[in-house]
Amino acid sequence: MMFLDDESPTTGGREIWGFPKKYGIPRLSVIHETLTGTLHYDEERVALGTMVYKATPMDNAKTVEGMKKLNVNLKFIPDVDGSPKIAQLVGYHLVDIDLKFAFTGAARLHLVPHANCRLADLPVRKILYGQHLCADLTLPYGRVLHDYLA
Repeated sequence: MMFLDDESPTTGGREIWGFPKKYGIPRLSVIHETLTGTLHYDEERVALGTMVYKATPMDNAKTVEGMKKLNVNLKFIPDVDGSPKIAQLVGYHLVDIDLKFAFTGAARLHLVPHANCRLADLPVRKILYGQHLCADLTLPYGRVLHDYLA
């Protein structure tokens, strides 16, 4: 699920690519030597992620190659009666990738239970590492890989 504080991409991205989106307030900042990300929903903090800031540079060529691989979303949109209207696997490849930087390092995540923002229900068992990257890129239209209702 993607949480955004801007209405137009929140509304448009679900129908085209199948990104499940909700309104939320994400923030990312550097506090001393720590990259800190928070997500607020209904004025409550529901997620806190921290990572060592600029710990270990990643190989830019390998990172871009990884970003170019096939990405897949489950696009599920219910009909007015709650039954499935659209149930598709949508695939897309990021293009025009201009990687500015990419780092990896130790990371931690804290998820807070909330009735309408169910991030804490994710079964996070172990955090191996974090990645922080910045890139300009294009998200082109995808293609339907499989239509479950066809």
